[in-house]
Amino acid sequence: MTTHTRGNFYFKKDADGQIIKWFAEYHYLQPVHVQLLSRRNIVSVRRRLRKHCDQGILTRTTVPFARKAPIGSPPDQYVYYLTRTGLALARARGFADDHSRYNPEKSQALLPHDLFLSTFHLALYLATEATGALHLALWEQRRAVLQDSVRSGYNRYSINPDAIFFLKDDARPKEEQTSYFFLEYERSRPSGHQQGESNFIRKMRGFYEYHLTGADAKRWGIPNFYVLTITPTRERALNLCQTMKECELPFKRFWFTDASHVSLEAPAQILDKIFFTPKDFEQGILYSLGT
Repeated sequence: MTTHTRGNFYFKKDADGQIIKWFAEYHYLQPVHVQLLSRRNIVSVRRRLRKHCDQGILTRTTVPFARKAPIGSPPDQYVYYLTRTGLALARARGFADDHSRYNPEKSQALLPHDLFLSTFHLALYLATEATGALHLALWEQRRAVLQDSVRSGYNRYSINPDAIFFLKDDARPKEEQTSYFFLEYERSRPSGHQQGESNFIRKMRGFYEYHLTGADAKRWGIPNFYVLTITPTRERALNLCQTMKECELPFKRFWFTDASHVSLEAPAQILDKIFFTPKDFEQGILYSLGT
């Protein structure tokens, strides 16, 4: 079924509705993301995304580090996201709610961070679906939904992960099927030191107290969770892991790895044993989302 709009554009209820749904779910997507989701030819995907831009449903910008690409380079460096009109259309179709916000001027400084979340999300989806038994049961990255706090003594910690997701493994006993994860992507180096502790350490200490006080069960109805921290390089991941141990947070709750393991070309590696913890990283022990 198609709906005629201005110009020579026809809104295809199924195909174009699915595109809007993906943008409501992933927020920021490049043509390669949409190609993998739709399994359509990349040229066709680029053309359709441009049409959505012409109709005012999507808008686009470029990744900061791609702006010096040679003239004539493939247009895959564009990043697309819903306009105010597109978000209203997503809400009308039940793909978004009032927690979904329109951002008219996306910060170029934050764009690589948010685009990484889309890539992680998609790689995880593709990897789990290929297993047949492991499923992405929930993914949430909207700030308005994730924001929380916890008090411990005189300290109050903000809880605001980049994303939260649940993985369900049908091969496990029913009471052990679901695992719960909070995700952090740390692009910048530790800063904002107070009393010898960086913003990152205070954030991790907040997650520790979040479970200790039972706030995770109260807010999300979950019995436990892991915190995944991903950094641009392995060296930085190891340094943060070592710092956690030095700050008396040597727990298996905190998992670390680097972004080289998050790949759309080989999404399955995201389920490999790629994570290490401040509890036992010095012994070379690694953990997997897929076990």
